Order: sequence, then C-alpha cells, then structure tokens
Amino acid sequence: MGPLEGDKTEARTHFKVARFIMEAGVKLGLRSVPLATACTLYHRWTVAGGGGTDPYLVAMTALYLAGKVEEQHLRSRDVLNVCHRYLHPSSPPLDLDARFWELRDSLAQCELLLLRCLCFRVSFQHPHKVLSEDLEEADLARIVGELLQLYALDADLT
Repeated sequence: MGPLEGDKTEARTHFKVARFIMEAGVKLGLRSVPLATACTLYHRWTVAGGGGTDPYLVAMTALYLAGKVEEQHLRSRDVLNVCHRYLHPSSPPLDLDARFWELRDSLAQCELLLLRCLCFRVSFQHPHKVLSEDLEEADLARIVGELLQLYALDADLT
C-alpha cells in the first residue's frame, strides 16, 4: 500500500468517526454547539498525533467532554450505552457488569489523555455561532442547503 492509499484509508476512518460523533450526539440529544465541540476535539486530537488509541473511544470521550465544556452534561452511562448500541446494533444493552465498568474506566482514562494531549485547551470559538448572528435567515438556509449537498457528495464518495 502506497502513501496515498494510507492517507485515503485514514481519511475514510476519520470521516466515519466524525459521522459516528454526529449520529451518536444527536441520539444523546446534544445541541449543535456541543456537537461542533466534539468534532473539533476529535479533529484536534488527530492533528496532535494521538494515534495508537481506538478512534471510537476518542470519539465517545469527545462527546462526553464536549457535554461538560458546553454545559450540556451527559451521563457516562448514557454515552456508553448509545455508543455501544451504535457500534453493535444487534447486541443487547450493556449490563452493569465488569465489562461496563471497564468501558467506563476507559472513558475516564481517555478523557484525561485527551485533555493532556490538547493541553487543556478545550473551549473553541465556533464560526457557525458568528455566522448565525450576522446572516439573514434566507442566507443561512442557502448555506445549509449547499453544505448538505456537499455532505451528500462526500457520502457518495465513501
């Protein structure tokens, strides 16, 4: 496999994980700003070279941490159950057994790792907050429509 093929595989993985963040975040009832924060946390982790860790564990951690940062707190049990159900749709819900507590400990450890990796810089100025205050509703609808078309194009490519 050449260097470009590796980049494509990595890009596909990050695209799938970003989709996972968005879909799991919606199922958890997160608003748009915490969702954007979770995606930004995951992206910053990848840019910082946080390899060697399961990207879906980092994504779960980003969702959990984004809830804290943006004052829309989530219970770790809810995050684990929703994410487990997303990744393993045919399996039963998690019981409060040793496996659950291992996953919860992994989430807590990954949160500390993510915070250290990002030097505790977890608050962001999201551009869509500024855009939404300055634009008319018709302009926002047009921009959202164009973004959805781009998203559909990206989805077709994968």
